[in-house]
Amino acid sequence: MDAFQLHGTTLDSLRRVDRPEPRPGPGQVRVRVAAASVNYRDYALATGRYQADLPRPFVPLSDGVGRIDALGAGVAGWAVGERVLGHYTTAWLDGPFRSANHLSKLGGPLDGWLAHWIVLPADAIARVPAALDDASAATLPVSGLTAWSALRTLELAPGASVLVQGSGSVSLMALQLAAARGLDVIATSGDAAKAQRLRELGARAVIDYRNTPDLAAAVRGLTGGRGVDGIVDVVGGPRFLNLLNAAADNAHIAVIGFLDSMNVDGNLIGPIMARQLNIHGVSVGSLRDLRAFLDEVDARGIAPVVGERFAFERGVDAIASIADRRGFGKPVVLFD
Repeated sequence: MDAFQLHGTTLDSLRRVDRPEPRPGPGQVRVRVAAASVNYRDYALATGRYQADLPRPFVPLSDGVGRIDALGAGVAGWAVGERVLGHYTTAWLDGPFRSANHLSKLGGPLDGWLAHWIVLPADAIARVPAALDDASAATLPVSGLTAWSALRTLELAPGASVLVQGSGSVSLMALQLAAARGLDVIATSGDAAKAQRLRELGARAVIDYRNTPDLAAAVRGLTGGRGVDGIVDVVGGPRFLNLLNAAADNAHIAVIGFLDSMNVDGNLIGPIMARQLNIHGVSVGSLRDLRAFLDEVDARGIAPVVGERFAFERGVDAIASIADRRGFGKPVVLFD
């Protein structure tokens, strides 16, 4: 089987290999992969920025779509030929998150989607909405579900305001879902062309963060001085402190990413206490959540934004493309 494996903590350690064709065991299905997408996590793992101590080698990429082509013993409710997505955290089927679920993640520590076949538990897959092509569907299980879970955590009613940052895959899906739900979306971008596309997707206003010295002041200027009711934070780092000043009293903030860094130095506690802010750590959701998210995407006719497309043999390039953050939409690897 043609596959890529990550052996170390540099992109040079991502190697194309020939592995035995996998066979599904009891309770498993084998999926012939049609498309896979790249998350920031994949790049961070491949460059040692995140979880450098994770056991290697493993097949990268946590998101993918394909068709079942073999069933293990005892599998019921699924048929060969069905098009499915794999649930990223395979052990998290329902209920609240448990730390032990980290060990069941695809694309590290478990083998992911950058291979021609993947074997998955039959109870950790979901059917693909018929309206979505393979490239669009492949973008959803990690960043899409994370955006959906973040908005659920923010508990915003129609008409409430929410701030999303940039044009990464989590922010784009959060924007699309929020706009479809009737929320007042403010976005940020340092690129005029991307800003226009964000408006087309439903943002009421877009702040140029590169040329705005005080982002919080700009947000307050767009909300009558009160700040936003919810924030989907994908940046982290020192900017998080200024972000708190953009929040309204009693606002909810979903902390999702670390594009800047994981370190925050300064007065963090004061603003949280002064305005009684609610801070939530969010990362994907359960299999039940994934299926509810897919149902909403289907019902609302949301078309995920697909970025640059790569052939399978350019798997390393697809992961490396995350570094420049210049694309709009999620990079996708197409297998056929």
